[in-house]
Amino acid sequence: MITLDDFDTFPDFPVPGVLFYDIAPILASPALFRAACDALTPPPGEGVDLIAGVDARGFIFAPVIAQDLGLGMTMVRKKGKMPGELLQADATIEYGSSELTLNPQGIEGKRVLVIDDVLATGGTALAVADLLERAGAASVQFGFLLEIGALPGREVLAGHLVHSALVV
Repeated sequence: MITLDDFDTFPDFPVPGVLFYDIAPILASPALFRAACDALTPPPGEGVDLIAGVDARGFIFAPVIAQDLGLGMTMVRKKGKMPGELLQADATIEYGSSELTLNPQGIEGKRVLVIDDVLATGGTALAVADLLERAGAASVQFGFLLEIGALPGREVLAGHLVHSALVV
């Protein structure tokens, strides 16, 4: 089981007023990494056909979860990181904004589980849901390692199933 003690925290990073939760200690421990992946893996019968990993730290957990479930994976990348015909969306986050892209191939009709490390304001997750829905996903649900309960992320994602391994 993952606890808050398993994260390193850095106040005022990357901007003043933000408390950064670092997953490096979890990644450094095979037991904690396995526990994190297990906590993000939905139970059998949850109705998932495809895993989507979000750039960058969602990429760490998503392939392991996809392999554990015997599913394929797709990537949601920051703009400029993938070639081809891509869907794009703007994400407004707690301390800035970014542009995200998705290759829509293989998404249509799929029930997608999006994996990312932290749910804060929900800006990135909402942009990811928009991309996947425009690509034809039948449903979009989310798995987060850590959710910051004082921020509106869960409310922003109303209408989507959201599972967080730990809420602070």
